[in-house]
Amino acid sequence: MTLRLRIVAATALTLLTAAGCAGHATVHMIPLGTKRIDTTAPLIVRVSPDECYYWVNEREELCIAMRSNTRSFFGKRFEKDFLLSLVAKGLPAGDGREYRMDRRTARIRHDAGYDHTRSASLSGIFAVWDYRRSQLRGRFHFTARVQSYSVLKGWIGNDAVLFVGEFKAVRNEDAGKELLKRTEEGSMSRSAQEPKSAAVPAPLPGGDPE
Repeated sequence: MTLRLRIVAATALTLLTAAGCAGHATVHMIPLGTKRIDTTAPLIVRVSPDECYYWVNEREELCIAMRSNTRSFFGKRFEKDFLLSLVAKGLPAGDGREYRMDRRTARIRHDAGYDHTRSASLSGIFAVWDYRRSQLRGRFHFTARVQSYSVLKGWIGNDAVLFVGEFKAVRNEDAGKELLKRTEEGSMSRSAQEPKSAAVPAPLPGGDPE
């Protein structure tokens, strides 16, 4: 094998190893609104996070956080950043467990150029397995309410969206906490008391997208 081929092979192996150390996921988002339909927007939006981590917090809750980040040479307007976090009470007694989701379970943040959306789960289900192996595998299926950011009006909207996805997560508490923190920015904190009538917490002063 020539030196050049060895360098190419080593680089490819490094990239594959790095990808395996960060986990990955696939997420599909399907709008459920029936009042209007966009004639040009995609019917299903797919995102493929290349970071996915899990850990157990101090409350003995299973935490999962994932991210897809797409940068562009053409500037911030063309960049995309998607984050999703899951927090569930209780740990698998064996290899896996199924969880019922509520308004506290999932938080999502999606920034695409100058478009910003945030979501909080309403109800659904997610399951994990291979809990005691090198990678935690899982799937989820839940409905959420999504809000969009307007410079003039702040966070507005209350549209329903279906999230369907699967993931392979690696254990990394430090990296996972950083992603989870971002999904809870503004008034999206899970620890905040949410009004029963609000599907998504109302924005707090100073909660504008960065």
